[in-house]
Parts: sequence; structure tokens; C-alpha cells
Amino acid sequence: MVFHAVLIAVGVFGLALDSRVILNAPLWAKTTKFAISITLYCGTLIWMLMQLKSRPRLAHFVATGTGIIMLVEIAVILIQNILRRVPAHYNTAGLLDVSLWSTMGTAIMAAWGISALAAIALLFEKIPNRVLGVAIRLGLFVSLIGMALAFMMTSPNVTQTAALESGQTLTMIGAHNVNALVDGQTRMIPFLGWNMDGGDLRIAHFIGLHGMQVIPLIGLLALRLVQLSERRRIAMVWLVATGYLGLMLLTLWQALRNQSIIAPDGLTLIVLANLIMVVVIGFALIMHNRRPVAVSA
Repeated sequence: MVFHAVLIAVGVFGLALDSRVILNAPLWAKTTKFAISITLYCGTLIWMLMQLKSRPRLAHFVATGTGIIMLVEIAVILIQNILRRVPAHYNTAGLLDVSLWSTMGTAIMAAWGISALAAIALLFEKIPNRVLGVAIRLGLFVSLIGMALAFMMTSPNVTQTAALESGQTLTMIGAHNVNALVDGQTRMIPFLGWNMDGGDLRIAHFIGLHGMQVIPLIGLLALRLVQLSERRRIAMVWLVATGYLGLMLLTLWQALRNQSIIAPDGLTLIVLANLIMVVVIGFALIMHNRRPVAVSA
């Protein structure tokens, strides 16, 4: 995790001083984004594993395995993006590219499996603070779904499938963009690189992956609402987790319809409005008739 934190600083300098690009994105963008994401992921996972008091050996295995896997993943990105200046994801241009991409894909599957193992163990762990326990379990559950969405990007999309069927040889198979032959051929949101002209599967993946930070944070905030009973605070965590999962699925549905995140159609806006309304009403019901705070004379 320390290595990735240092890499963030290096990446920031790279973004400021190095004007080179890969697929029309800054050379250091992917390295910096992944370093930030991995640092947050590993830091949060370690905190969650600290709750796994009955299985310290399993917690140590998950932490060590995740650390090794993340080092492998960032190493592939550094080799491809920084040293060779070629795409790291979906690159099938040569034998080395295929080997490194396969290594990264295997690492991603291993990371998901280890995280799932931690989620199962935490599911049966008796965490003294019930509110926090629910928040941790739901956050990790949503994160696992978000991680799994990455596998949707590894298969040929519609455009690539048509090209392959017509006999074309492709140097990249798989894409973040739903209908793009190759990523980077559209307008992109700065730094994030998300497609501004069509659907982008990374958005739902991003939202889901960081559920493991957002939902436990809501749990920690709910603990400060002493005027609410434990049951209501748990209900609040469930409500936020459900709304967050709904947002992830909404952005996935939007992307699969090849719709840009910055140009939602009426149907998307209606679903979003209903999702927000359900969450707001849920909060109102939870806060209604809350236990009054005792005031000393």
C-alpha cells in the first residue's frame, strides 16, 4: 500500500510534466488512477479485516494475497503504459501483450475470489457493533458486484464482434466503451477518461467498487445519530446500500444502451428521480417519531 501511495505522487508529477498520451489519454492517467483506487481499496479492506477477530490467519491470508495481487496488477500497467507506452488493458497485439493482459486478468479474478472469501467470513463474524457490522457486509457485497462488472469489458463488444466476423484482425479485444472498436476515439472526461459520446462500463464499475468505502462511512455517520434506535440506524444503512446499488445498476443500464453519462435521456432521468424519491422517503420514515433526546433539568 505504501508503494501505491508513493506511486500516486509520482503519477501526479507525471501528469503535470509529461504530455505523452496513450489512446488519447495522458500517459500517466491510468497508473495514477489505479494507484489511488488500490490504495483506497487495500486500506479499507485492512480496516474491514480487523473486524475478523475469530479468524486471524484467514485475515492475514486475505491481506497478504490482496497486496501481492495488486502489486502484480500495477506492475503490468507500469510495464505496458510507462515503459512500453502501449495499452495495458485488452491488448492482444503481440505475444508479450497477450501474456501480460492474461496475467492481469488472472490477478483480477484472484482478487475477486479473495475478496469474496473475506465477505463470507465477515458474514459469519460476530461484530459487536451491529450497525457497523451491517455496513461492512453490505459495502463489501456491493463492491464485489462492482468488481464483477469488470469482466463485462473483457469480451468483444458489438463493433469488435462484427469486425472479427468480417475477417479483420484486431490488436485489442474488449473495451470500456460499449460500441467502440478501440477506446480513446471519443471525447473523454478529463483524467477519468470516461466516454462523453456513448456508453462506458467503467462508471458502474467505479461506483460499485467504491461501495466498500461509501456504505461503511454511512454506517459510521449513523452511529453518531444517538437519537435514533439501533434498529433505525441499521435501516438507514440498508436504505443507503440499496440506493447505492440502484445507482450502480442504473449507470450500468445507461451504458449498455450506449448512452453517455453526461447526456441521460428522459427514461434514465425518470428512473433516477424515482430512486432518489425512494431514498428520501425512506430517510423521512426512519427519522419520523425518533426517540427524543433526554435533557437534564
